Amino acid sequence: MEWIVSLDQATIFWVQNHLVTGLLSPVMIGLSELGNFGAVWILTGIVMLGIKKYRRAGVGVFMALLFSLIMGNGILKHAVMRVRPCIDYPWMPMLVHVPNVNNFSFPSGHTFGSFAAATVMFSAMKRYWGIAALSLAAAIGFSRIYLFLHYPSDVFAGSILGIIAGAAAWCLSGKLILCMKNTTVIK
Repeated sequence: MEWIVSLDQATIFWVQNHLVTGLLSPVMIGLSELGNFGAVWILTGIVMLGIKKYRRAGVGVFMALLFSLIMGNGILKHAVMRVRPCIDYPWMPMLVHVPNVNNFSFPSGHTFGSFAAATVMFSAMKRYWGIAALSLAAAIGFSRIYLFLHYPSDVFAGSILGIIAGAAAWCLSGKLILCMKNTTVIK
């Protein structure tokens, strides 16, 4: 476990010392804001629900986001209770508001939800759209490290858990849609 902590610290400070620039910072803030409350994924899910061809994907996106909310923010963050780097190192200059001390770090909720929704999209859509969604999820995850809000292992765990949740949501959405069609709820 100590090697993970050491790697986390070395990586996050390397990012701070070598990648944080005035030119890149507004982009990272914007990416992080896209992930706030799953906003970009909720809007995408709503659009998908309105298009018959992508309705299953829309259902899957919302299921994936629900899984990430329950498992990540509801269970894991409170079970692990890992303090955010901006709390561990309060002397570091911040580009965004510092979250409450009880708003824990592991796993990254932005990353968890983003990868969960993007995995559904990757499963449902043409590869270039799926790759674009996964790339956006990765960029949102990286923005959380860049902004000194999460350790790299928080983001890595969020991405792995998100992929698992997204795959499960995609499978379950197919069963749900089939069930709903059989009961004539969806035409």
